[in-house]
Amino acid sequence: MAILLTERRGAACWLTINRPEQQNAVNWELFPLIEAAIAEALADASVQAIVLTGAGARHFCAGGDLAADLARSERGLAPQWLTHPLQRLFETVERCPLPIVARVNGHCVGPGMSLLAMCDLAVAADAAKFALGEAKMGLVPGLALGYLQRLVPKRRLLEWMLCAEPFDTGEALDAGLVNYVAPAAELDAKLDWLLARLAGKSPDAQRRAKRAFKSMEDMALGEAFAHGASAAALSLLTADFHEAMRAAAEKRVPAWRPRPEEK
Repeated sequence: MAILLTERRGAACWLTINRPEQQNAVNWELFPLIEAAIAEALADASVQAIVLTGAGARHFCAGGDLAADLARSERGLAPQWLTHPLQRLFETVERCPLPIVARVNGHCVGPGMSLLAMCDLAVAADAAKFALGEAKMGLVPGLALGYLQRLVPKRRLLEWMLCAEPFDTGEALDAGLVNYVAPAAELDAKLDWLLARLAGKSPDAQRRAKRAFKSMEDMALGEAFAHGASAAALSLLTADFHEAMRAAAEKRVPAWRPRPEEK
């Protein structure tokens, strides 16, 4: 059985973790599959967004393969293990110009929090529960922290990490971990609403905006001002800006150029 399903739905490429009998827990084999699926989506200029979700209605991703982790631990730490395949996936996601949207269809725990945090936007079913539960197992959620520290207030994140207790969608929404919460029966409608808002905009502008956002995250304020000003100025020279201005004058919808193939 394929552990990752890929499906085209409209202008979005859906990636579904397909291990429902294991609560969609991740294993190391899954991460390069997600990387390859992202590359395939990028090769299709008609794809406007990527959706990441879990199979079934109960779990987005309820953890990792602890039995495999224990086997690695008992063999001792090898140098290659210090480059985790999830880290390589993060690097791929950082270079991805497409919006990546998490469809949190159910519980999101441990490595599931990493997958959620790496996405640009997130919609969650109201019954979903979240947890950084690693401390209950003598582990450290180190891979998730790089993203979560940029998303969640410091004391809230420390509480999640040190107490390792589950929390609900209300707290996730309040902390900025997800954008929207919807009843399970309305989750896909809310997701479609969000995808529709992403559609119809300049693919080039979205790509440039996301790249600028990623670049400016760790800059000092003055450097960020300069970088932002440069990105804004360069966008004035693009064909999409000129097309938008013509379309506004002619009272029509802009005819955007296809998204360029990514190198």
